[in-house]
Amino acid sequence: MFLQFDFNRNAQNKIKVDFCAIAPYFRRSLKIYMAILTKIRNRSGLAIGAVGLALALFVISDALNSNMGLFGGSGQVTDVGEIDGEKISAKDFDSKLQLNIDNYLKRSQQESMDDATRTQLRDQTWNQVLNDYLMKKQYEQLGLQVSEEELADMVYGNNIHPQIRQSFTDPNTGQFDIVNVKRYLKQVTEGSDENAKAQWKEFEDYITTETLQRKFATLLKKGVYGTSLEAKSIYNGRGQTAEINMVAIPYTTIADSSIVPEESELKSYFKKNMDKYKEKENSRKLEFVVWDFAPTSQDSAAVQKWAYDQVAQFQVADNDTNYVDLNSDVKFDPTPKRRSDYPESVQARLFNDSVGTVIGPVFENGSWSLYKIAGIKQDSLYSMRASHILLRVEGATNADTAASEVKANEILGRIRKGEDFATLAAQFGTDGTKDRGGDLGWFTEGAMVKEFNDAVKSHNKNDLFVIKTQFGFHVVKVTGDKSKKTVTAGVLSRAVEASEQTTSMAFNDASQFAAASTNAEDFNKTVEEKKMVKRVAEFVRETDNFLPGYSEAREAVRWAFNAKVGDVSDVLTVGEDKYVIATLTAIREKGKSNFEAAKERVSNDFKKDKKAEQLLEKMKTAMEGATTLDAVSRNVNQPLTPVPGMTFENASIPYIGYDPSFAGTVAGTTALNKLSGPVKGDAAVYAYQVTKITPAPAQVNYDAQKQEISNNLSQRLEYNYFEVLKEIKNVKDNRFLFY
Repeated sequence: MFLQFDFNRNAQNKIKVDFCAIAPYFRRSLKIYMAILTKIRNRSGLAIGAVGLALALFVISDALNSNMGLFGGSGQVTDVGEIDGEKISAKDFDSKLQLNIDNYLKRSQQESMDDATRTQLRDQTWNQVLNDYLMKKQYEQLGLQVSEEELADMVYGNNIHPQIRQSFTDPNTGQFDIVNVKRYLKQVTEGSDENAKAQWKEFEDYITTETLQRKFATLLKKGVYGTSLEAKSIYNGRGQTAEINMVAIPYTTIADSSIVPEESELKSYFKKNMDKYKEKENSRKLEFVVWDFAPTSQDSAAVQKWAYDQVAQFQVADNDTNYVDLNSDVKFDPTPKRRSDYPESVQARLFNDSVGTVIGPVFENGSWSLYKIAGIKQDSLYSMRASHILLRVEGATNADTAASEVKANEILGRIRKGEDFATLAAQFGTDGTKDRGGDLGWFTEGAMVKEFNDAVKSHNKNDLFVIKTQFGFHVVKVTGDKSKKTVTAGVLSRAVEASEQTTSMAFNDASQFAAASTNAEDFNKTVEEKKMVKRVAEFVRETDNFLPGYSEAREAVRWAFNAKVGDVSDVLTVGEDKYVIATLTAIREKGKSNFEAAKERVSNDFKKDKKAEQLLEKMKTAMEGATTLDAVSRNVNQPLTPVPGMTFENASIPYIGYDPSFAGTVAGTTALNKLSGPVKGDAAVYAYQVTKITPAPAQVNYDAQKQEISNNLSQRLEYNYFEVLKEIKNVKDNRFLFY
């Protein structure tokens, strides 16, 4: 969508604004101010219009001053990605995304969606674009296609697609009826419902794409297999065992603090091992502080007062629908509901009082609510309530069944003599209800297994009995009168949210912090002065929508991928009730080695190698002149540990941990009873003796191992081929610049 602004009637040049590209700026600025704007209730339209105009001018100003050049110029970014040198424009991508959003809203019959769903649809759209660019060419080159006959076969033929089978299976009988499929297709194709036709076309496209992917993956899997040599190696690695005695000096015996490397030593170590520190993906490291502007007790009290003030007005309202729609956070729902559909706190009055009664206020799920009975009807099914104590049958014999029945009747007798049902449920119950006294709550007729359902239906409130079902024996107490009554209620509800004052105080405090923190040094200084808790996000990826412990942090992630090391962010919004200020401490680029980004890992590896050098020398000295492993053990003051049945594949060393290097060394040792070492492992330095080697039993046929290798390769191919194609075609994902 484009709009033109002519700020000067005589001006020759106009500014053309692409609101698809500017959308991120609206989102960023709106998040800061919407928390305040949404608090403005019962104000004149003029006031809201004035605030809206000021906000629009602010956003446009923000975009005009942005270094992304959204209004033209050399800095303009117009592509969300690139595939094999072919650009993907932001405008085209946004059009596809909007189509998916519209389709989702139609299917779900919703007017809006949350950030998590929007992010999911954005990723789905990106994968669709990649599929169009990458996979369609592969299918064409290989001649893969799905014919009309194949499609028909999956919809109403002999090889029904699982989605079709699920959608057209009768939930009562569990039977799939192909006649229903054909009837539905006839209605769609011959009918005038364009929305239904579009949905069916979308589904056909889905199963077509899925089938092509399956065919492609099948071709790939046919090209991989396990060789006899690989199969034999796996067999021997698992089957050959070694019995050894060892003396180990773990690296943990030397404190990290005792090794203080110079910066030059770390850089030299890094240069020698650069390949080890190549990044597998783009990521950033952030340090950040948080301001929480969650609702205060005063905010809650204000909403509570609103709710109590509404009681009299709601009571006399002539049109409940209009009153709720105008004053509540939720729209009026005219659907008659069963007792179980309403909160426990209002069930009794809703189903016993008359039409027009107002119930509440009640506080639930962060909102203060009033309920007004708008209508009462009769359902075709009963609503029932019961508690139970489930005793499962332990064992498969008749005696086991009889023992459980005796136990159930014993508990029933104790309850009838006056013992508390809930206490006994907690003591003897074997399902999740035992933690709530066995309460099953209200349930609809037919929701439970038939034996249980019929038994509760045939009894009255406070009746006690034992019933057997497929799950075991149930001690049952009917706790509610069965009823077919349904109630329509208008729900006047308002969530407890941070007030304008609460939000403003948090924003002002964060703004003052930002003003005092123009660089990373100032940031850390201000954190110390204000005694704030500094949090760390170590590996933030460009597609992430969160920071550790904080969801809906896309704004902060986008900032990180547009910042330089040492930059400090403005006030950023995280979720519904938090502000964040961050500083970027490391940039990690895929395929590159960066010393600053890898410095912590480099330091840890350097210290480990230095420990190994010291311990190798210590073990070497201990072994000089020693003829037995026991003597080595005494010299280094470490225990001699026997390890029976060690294999190449099992790299877990007793009292040491995972050490594949040492396991591999032992597997390659052929000499018996020879004092060997010192050996540098992954977790320790070792001296050892192999006392016995038991080869794997002789075997001629390795077909099982070959099949295992083939299956593993096939599985890896199926899940990874798309990533490999992205690598080959040099896919670049720039979505973080826009969303």
